[in-house]
Amino acid sequence: MFLRYIITAFIGLITWNSFALDVPVDNKQFIYGLGTDVTYGQAQKSAMADIVMKLSTRITAKSQITQTKENNQTQTRATQKTEAVSRGIELPNVEVVASEEKLGNWYVLVRAERKLVQRSIKHQLVNLNDDLLFALEEFKGKYTPSCFYALSDEASNKEKLNELIPAYVGSGISDGSEDEFYQTLNTFDRTFKKCKKRNRYTLTFSELVSSEFKRSTIKFLKNNGFYVVSSGENTGVVQFNIKKKQTLAYKSHLTILNTEILVFDETDTLKYQESFKVKGSSFESKSQSLARAEKSLLQKIQIK
Repeated sequence: MFLRYIITAFIGLITWNSFALDVPVDNKQFIYGLGTDVTYGQAQKSAMADIVMKLSTRITAKSQITQTKENNQTQTRATQKTEAVSRGIELPNVEVVASEEKLGNWYVLVRAERKLVQRSIKHQLVNLNDDLLFALEEFKGKYTPSCFYALSDEASNKEKLNELIPAYVGSGISDGSEDEFYQTLNTFDRTFKKCKKRNRYTLTFSELVSSEFKRSTIKFLKNNGFYVVSSGENTGVVQFNIKKKQTLAYKSHLTILNTEILVFDETDTLKYQESFKVKGSSFESKSQSLARAEKSLLQKIQIK
């Protein structure tokens, strides 16, 4: 699950010196976080986000300056929004050290024990790493459509692992234990790249289609990572089951396509199934209405 923390500080209006609580310096035992908001609950969340921001390496800052004029005096206000994003960092046993309300704002100081934070992140890293290694072991030297699908499903875990490693290092770990996780990421990327290159399928249609539609379909599939081949081992199948209905009404040619799309991997396991109903019309010809319906079909498909 993605965790997104947004911390907003108003420069010029609130400074660190004006906070009601003093923030201890982080040490070997604790990591501290300070949050402020109009409610206690939100201030506490902001304080925990402060800790996460310290662990996160993905930090962006945006500054905005606004000017207002009142009683012939120009007032300038600078606002800075700092955003720290981290996927899945879980802070264990966060303790509220102090809290205070001042001038309508709550200030909450929290702390987390560094060893517990490190242990929690390490636990998450090990679990994610094991999941990726299990998937990679199954497809060692086997770069097929089923590999493409399996590693696609693991892509989110790969991203979580990738973003937790810097947080692990940022927590104070310096023994090189993160190297094994980086090795898994490299192996995953190399294997997935090979699986993408060999994500090959034969293409079948339930009825005769125009050469233009067939070419457009092959191009569409290629743009989505599916390579069409005439035959071969370890290939999947993309199947278009099309039911076509054409009519003429009020001098307009109408084509309706009811299409079921099936995708099988090399083991004949169904990986994708979806049905679409599209139409195309033309005052000029039946073939033009069909071409428009076929174009509409390809625009509607979101294949995976």
